[in-house]
Amino acid sequence: MSRDRTRPLTRQLLRIGHTAGQGATGGQIRFVALACATLALAVTFAVMAATWATYEEREARGSARSPQLRAMNSATGSPQLLWKGTGDSIGDRQFEVVHIAPLTTNAPLPPGLDHWPAPGEAVLSPALLAEGSGEGIRDRYGRYAGEIGADGLASPGERLAYVRPADGALTKQNAYPVYGFGLPAPWALGDLALVRPLPVFLSLLAVFLLLPAGLLTVVAARLGATGRDRRTALLGALGASRRQVALLSLGEAGRPVLLGTALAVPLAALGLLFDLRLPWTGYLVAAADLRAHAGVLTAGLLAAPVLVAAAVVCFHPPSGQGRSTRPLGGARSRLVKVAAGLCPLFLLILSWFPATAGRSEARTAMTLVLMAGIVGTLATLPAVIALLISAAGRAVAALGRRRGAPGTLLAGRWTVGRPGYLARLVAGVVIAVGLLCVVQVYPSMSSAFVQGAREARAELGFSMLTVEAHSASAERVDQWLRAVPPGTRAVGYTSTLDPVDVGSTDSGSGGSESGSRSTTGTAGATGSSSGDEIRLNAVLRGECPVLATLGLPCPRAEGASLDVPVSSAAPAARRLLSGVGPAGEVTVVRGSPTGGEKGAVMVLVSSDGRDLPLYDLKRTARAQLGPLTAVDPLGQAWIGGAQLVADQLRWVPLLGTMGVVLVALSAALNNLAEIMRFARAIAPLSVLSGSRRVYAAVAAWTLMVPLCVAAVWGVIGGVWITLPFTVPPRNGVLPGATLALVVAVLVALSGVLAAIAARGAVREAERWRPQQD
Repeated sequence: MSRDRTRPLTRQLLRIGHTAGQGATGGQIRFVALACATLALAVTFAVMAATWATYEEREARGSARSPQLRAMNSATGSPQLLWKGTGDSIGDRQFEVVHIAPLTTNAPLPPGLDHWPAPGEAVLSPALLAEGSGEGIRDRYGRYAGEIGADGLASPGERLAYVRPADGALTKQNAYPVYGFGLPAPWALGDLALVRPLPVFLSLLAVFLLLPAGLLTVVAARLGATGRDRRTALLGALGASRRQVALLSLGEAGRPVLLGTALAVPLAALGLLFDLRLPWTGYLVAAADLRAHAGVLTAGLLAAPVLVAAAVVCFHPPSGQGRSTRPLGGARSRLVKVAAGLCPLFLLILSWFPATAGRSEARTAMTLVLMAGIVGTLATLPAVIALLISAAGRAVAALGRRRGAPGTLLAGRWTVGRPGYLARLVAGVVIAVGLLCVVQVYPSMSSAFVQGAREARAELGFSMLTVEAHSASAERVDQWLRAVPPGTRAVGYTSTLDPVDVGSTDSGSGGSESGSRSTTGTAGATGSSSGDEIRLNAVLRGECPVLATLGLPCPRAEGASLDVPVSSAAPAARRLLSGVGPAGEVTVVRGSPTGGEKGAVMVLVSSDGRDLPLYDLKRTARAQLGPLTAVDPLGQAWIGGAQLVADQLRWVPLLGTMGVVLVALSAALNNLAEIMRFARAIAPLSVLSGSRRVYAAVAAWTLMVPLCVAAVWGVIGGVWITLPFTVPPRNGVLPGATLALVVAVLVALSGVLAAIAARGAVREAERWRPQQD
C-alpha cells in the first residue's frame, strides 16, 4: 500500500476509534480514568525531574561555597581567611553557623556575601531571620549586617549564618586556614548535611507516587475492556494488522490523554515561574533550579502521554488472527502468574532486611533494596490474591450446584479463569492498605536515647542548660557566671568511659568520703586494660547550694569527694546522669565548677525549677566566652537529631497521602465501571432464575467477598512490608487498633459497593428487553 493511501486510512482508523470510544459502554468513566492517569503520571515524572534538578543545583551551590583547605593553584600561595563551622538551633531545629575572618586585604568572600562583615557582625539567611525572630536571632551573634544572597544558599529555605567574630577570636588553632572557595564535591554543610541522598528520595517517590500512578494507568487502560476485546478479536478475524488495531485504540484514548497532559502543563509552569512552598514539609522549591533544567522537566511531562498510550495499545489480548472472534486471555493469565511467582522473592527480601541492615554500612544501597522490596510486594501481592480467589471460584461454583443456588453457581463460574479482573479489583485495596501502614509506622521510629531526651525536655524544660566553652579561661567563665540571672547556679560535669576488668570489685563503697581524686581518663575501649567491659564514670563539681538543688550530699571539706548512688539524686540530676544507669554512682566533688578538669561541661541549674533565659544566655555566652561557645537545653543533641529525622519523615505523610488518593481514585473508577458492567451483564438473569435475589448473591460473591479477602490479605501484606521498621534494631509501632479499623472500614465499603451493584442490576433488569445480543 502506498504512503498516500496509508495516511487517509490512518486518519480514518483514528476517527473510528474516537467514535467507538464515545459510544462504548462506560466510555465516560474510561475517559476520566485515562485523563487522570495521564495527569498523575505527568505530575509524578515532573516531580521526579524537579527533584533531580533541585539536587543538581543544590550540590552545585554547595560545591561553590565549600572551603579550600589546600591551594587549588600556584597563584594562591598562602591562606586567605580563617573558617570554622559550628551548630546552633532555633526551637529544636539545628542549623549551621560559619565563623569567618580574613587574613589578607583581598580575601575571597563566601558566595552569597557582597562585602566582608565588620568584626562582631553577622549575615543571616532570610529563612533563619524569619524563623528565629522570636528567639533574638538577629543579634545573637553580634550586630546584624544583612542577608545571605540566593547564590550562597543550598536552597531558598536554608537556615545559615556567617559570623565574623571580634579580632583575634579565630586562630589557626581553633579554625581552618582557607585558601578560597569552590570544590569539585561539596562539603556536608547546611542543608546538604540534612537531606537524604538522591536515590533514596527517588525511591520514596517510586513507592508513594509512581506505583499508585502506574496502578491508575493499568486500571484506566483496561476499563470497559470486554467490548474492546471482542472488537479486537473481530478485527483480527477480518484480517486487521496489529498496527491498525493500535490506531483504533489510540483514536479512542487520544482525547483524554491529551487532556491529562494539558492539565499538567500549568502545574509545571507554576514551578518554573514561582518558588513553591510544599505543604506539610515546608520545603521551598526554587523556580530558578527548575528553569535551569527545564528540558528534563519537559521530557518528564511528555513521557506520561507516551506511556499511557503504550499501555492502551499493549494491554489488549491477542486478536486470534482469524481463528476465533473471542478474545484470548491466556497472555494476561500468564502475566498474573508470573507476578504471583515473584511475590515470595520480595517477601523474602523484606524478611531478610532487618537482620542484614544492622550489619551493613551501605545505607543508601540498603534503603534502595528495602524500597524495591516494598514496591515489589505491593505490586505482586494482588496477583497472588487474584489466583487464590480464582482457584476458590471452582469451590463456589460447586457449592452453588449442590444447593441449587443460581447466583452462587454463576458467581463461581464467573470468577474462575479471570485473574486479571480480580487482580485489578483487589490491587487498589492492597496498595492502599500497604501505603497506610508505611505512613503509620515510618514516623514512629525513634531510639531510646531520643525518647529519653524528649521525656527530659518535657520534665525539665529549660531549667537545666549545658554550656560548652572549652576555649574560654576559668576566669572568664567565672566572670560570666557572676552575671547570670539570680537563682541560676552552676556545676561542672565530666564523664569518661573507662575499661573495667571482668570480675573485679570496686575499692570504694557508696557514700564513702576520700580526698580529691583525678577525673582524667581515656575513652575506655582504646585503653591498654585487659578488661572487656566499659563503664561510664561521671563527676559533678560544685558548691554545696547547687549540690543540694540536685539532691546530692555535699562533702565536708573543699576539694573532698563522695561516691553517691545516682538513684538517691533528685530527678533533674538523674536526667543529667542517665547515661550512668540507675544502679551506678556519681563522684561528687566540692569546689568551684570551673576548677575541675579542663574541657568539663558547665551545667546551669535553676534553683526554683523555672526556665532559664536560654536565648539571652546564648547571646551573652558567645559575646563573653567566645564565638564557639554552645548553650543548649539538656538533651538538645538527641532532640535536634530527632527533629531532623522528624522533618525528613514529614515527606512520608505528604507523599503517602498523595499515593493513597491516587489508589483510591483508581479503585473508585474501576469499581464504578465494574458496577455498570455487572448490572448490564446479569440483567437478563431474573427471567432465567425467576428471582431478583440472584443479583445480591452474584454481587456478594464477585465484589464483596474478593474485596473482603483483599482487606485481610492487604493488612497481612502491610504488616509484612513494615517488618524492617518494627523489628529490632528498629522500634516502629503499627497499632493493632489501626489495622482493625482499616479492615472494618474496608469490609463496610465492600458491602456498600455490593449493595449498590445489586441495586443497579435490579434497575437495569427492569429496563431490559430481549435484543439481538
